[in-house]
Amino acid sequence: MITDEKLKLISIEFSRRKRDTLTAYILCIFFWFAGVHKFYLLRYIEGIIYIGLILSGVISLIFGLFFYNFFEMLKISLIMLSLLFLFLTYDLITLWKQVEKTNEKIYAEIFQKITGIPYQ
Repeated sequence: MITDEKLKLISIEFSRRKRDTLTAYILCIFFWFAGVHKFYLLRYIEGIIYIGLILSGVISLIFGLFFYNFFEMLKISLIMLSLLFLFLTYDLITLWKQVEKTNEKIYAEIFQKITGIPYQ
């Protein structure tokens, strides 16, 4: 049996930990290059992929400028940055749903922790 007190605790904890869609969009728009919005949504691997793509794109461009065939490295750099912009475009379209899914996971975790009953 779930008491009113437990439901209140769940509500309080969820309101403290839930993710906000506007915040996610602001992070996505202003810090797109670092994938900060992915870290905000607790999607750490995807955030690391964002960082990896931007770093590999920039490093290959710099490497091409000073040490290797510029046009070959430019191709690699453009591929990496194009992938990043594809991911960013996808995120801009689906970010609201990603926030909903993250909030559902957070709620389920809190519910199970407080009640001991798996959330369905």
